[in-house]
Amino acid sequence: MEPVRTTYAAGAPEVLAAMVSNYRCGSCNGQVEMLTTDDRTGLMEASIRHDDNCPVLNGHVSVLGDYARAATIPDTFRR
Repeated sequence: MEPVRTTYAAGAPEVLAAMVSNYRCGSCNGQVEMLTTDDRTGLMEASIRHDDNCPVLNGHVSVLGDYARAATIPDTFRR
């Protein structure tokens, strides 16, 4: 069985809803796999699967640019 390779994001539901709909890793074929709610904090968490050799996954490139792009860029600029 292959290992699961993920990064996580947590936060306000409206921001995560936009991120889940629009997130694509800029360094691999990574995308959101699952959205859950943390029972302890009540925050929503997004689980993102990345390719094994992704520089975001191994920490060489920050995931923050992809998060910001997914949450804030209007649909008119996504094509």
